[in-house]
Amino acid sequence: MDSKENHNFPSQDKASMELSTKHPSASVGEANSTLTMTPAEERKLVRKIDLHISIRRPLAILRLWASYRMHFFYVGFLVASPISSILLVKFPVAKVVVLTVLIWAGIQMVMAAGKSFASLAVLRILLGAFEASIGPGFTIITSTWYKPSEHALRHGLWYGGASVAYIIGGIMAYGISHINSAVKSWQFLFIIFGAATFIWGLVVWWLLPTDPQSAWFLNEHERKLAFARVQGARHSTQTGEWNHAQMREAFLDPRSWLFFLLCVFSTIPGGGLTAFGSVIIKDFGYSVLQTQLLSMSVGAFLLLFVILTVVISMTLKNARCLSIAILNFISLAGVLMVKLLPESNKIARLAGIWLVCAQASAFPTTLSLVSSNITGHTKKATVNGMLFVGFCVGYIIGPLTFIAQEAPGYKTAFNIMVACYVLNIVIVMSMRQIMARWNKQRNQQHGAEAVSNEHVLEHAGQADLDETDWENKEIRYSL
Repeated sequence: MDSKENHNFPSQDKASMELSTKHPSASVGEANSTLTMTPAEERKLVRKIDLHISIRRPLAILRLWASYRMHFFYVGFLVASPISSILLVKFPVAKVVVLTVLIWAGIQMVMAAGKSFASLAVLRILLGAFEASIGPGFTIITSTWYKPSEHALRHGLWYGGASVAYIIGGIMAYGISHINSAVKSWQFLFIIFGAATFIWGLVVWWLLPTDPQSAWFLNEHERKLAFARVQGARHSTQTGEWNHAQMREAFLDPRSWLFFLLCVFSTIPGGGLTAFGSVIIKDFGYSVLQTQLLSMSVGAFLLLFVILTVVISMTLKNARCLSIAILNFISLAGVLMVKLLPESNKIARLAGIWLVCAQASAFPTTLSLVSSNITGHTKKATVNGMLFVGFCVGYIIGPLTFIAQEAPGYKTAFNIMVACYVLNIVIVMSMRQIMARWNKQRNQQHGAEAVSNEHVLEHAGQADLDETDWENKEIRYSL
């Protein structure tokens, strides 16, 4: 073999080829068999291995990044959650939320300059940390401006916006991917979405009041009414002080732990499907383009289920827990379709993925249960923190349930999903039973709930109190 041929192989392969040259009949043998391999045969063999193994390496790296990018984000979210809970108590909630959105948007734009895995990982951790106050902050803002009967619709509206963004973002990502530029398509995405978020954040900073008393769009009389109608009978307002007694009560309240577990078992499937949903759809036998389009359709079905959930919650009294249970049952049916139907039935299995989206649409209803049933500013912030810690834990665990060796069936992941949906049904119905029993006890001991607006306004003078739902016996829990 000449030196030119040897130059095509790494040093260790070169030595091997030289041996083959010196000993044309050199063999790689087993006890009762002899195999001969010429240099030409080896080159052909290596080309085949490269074709079928090496080209899969980028896909493996992408799958690894798809998993770990979520880990980085939610580790940052998890670490920052206790800090965000304290900030939401000590400072005006609206300003804390908008400020963290502005910082988040800046980090998003800086992501476009990431040059290494390490730099992108650090930025992802920071993104998670600065998102930690946004969800809990929205929940507190909703409870500041709206009565419990109005919470489900408002939570549904802002969560529905996320569903619309899922669709629009997918369309934009597809279009941007066709831009021929020195700037990569993923860099365009970070810059565009980061800049848009930052600009809108500045608008919201000036337009969103900190509370009803400072609302620029209301006159003095309307401000008093807006504050009194929400806070008058609930005796819970922001004091700017962290109340350790309320924090202890939150940890002693069984619903706090049920909310935590509900979020863990909800986001384990969600975390896995967020990381591997496109991979699963592609494994059904769809092309890359079809997979992109079908992945966007997930956002449409999520929005549809959010709308249905809001309608049920507004139409039927005390139906929030029941609607969450129904959505988990629908997702259970969907995951069983994906798991049990034959691989040839790809349309029905895709429909199963769409049904799995049902459970994710229960999240705004879960948040509305916290807004409506947990009072006391520190207690609400603590429970919200526990809820979002569970949210992070589930999203960290979820991608780990997808074991590469089990592709494309992912038996372990789908078995865990089944268990999670069943546990969610048990948890949410247990929570409903607990609150129904408490309502019955309060009706027996303190009389039926007073619900008139006149009663609410009569108690407006006590609205500067910061009582928890355990302390304020006038509260009846929304089921």
